[in-house]
Amino acid sequence: MADRSTPPGRQLLPVAENSAYKFMKKNPSSVDIFRVERMRRFSVVLVAVAVAASTAGAAHGTVAKTSGAAYLQLQDGHGFAAIRVRGNFFGRVGQGRIVSTANVDRHGCERRKRLKHGLRLCRGEAITFKTPTDSRWRVRLRGHEISATGFVRGCLRLNARNSGSTGTFRVGFGDMRSWPRSLERYRLGSGAC
Repeated sequence: MADRSTPPGRQLLPVAENSAYKFMKKNPSSVDIFRVERMRRFSVVLVAVAVAASTAGAAHGTVAKTSGAAYLQLQDGHGFAAIRVRGNFFGRVGQGRIVSTANVDRHGCERRKRLKHGLRLCRGEAITFKTPTDSRWRVRLRGHEISATGFVRGCLRLNARNSGSTGTFRVGFGDMRSWPRSLERYRLGSGAC
């Protein structure tokens, strides 16, 4: 909204000949120009070092925590998936259950139960899980809308439902494939089945 108290024809901004910017531009010091160029170079070097350090740190963390692992992705699966041994792996089951070792984080469980051999059952809708990166674990997913991803060394067993959509998966960075309708095993990285 315009200021109604300013008479028509009057300028709101200062006249250019009186502005501080014009004064500085008229009388620039060569030392100031040199300092600005030096600061620009320093800034570019600083940004480059920061990017390199963060990239190196991220790459080191991934390699150190998942040595010998392969990339695994499950997308909108319907059926059964079992993954085991080591790596960083997390995901979601839209409706169904998760059976896992006690060290796996599970959230959204409507029903929980302790099973034999240190396993835990989690049932419900929209349940999620995340595996530890520094120890061995096992995860069995059964149900609908199974989606998960991570870097895992070990074994994957897949078995899709007999009719309807099966979902897709990939081991490594290749093309997505449909879940098999009979039980299949896949070696993940340097792991064994």
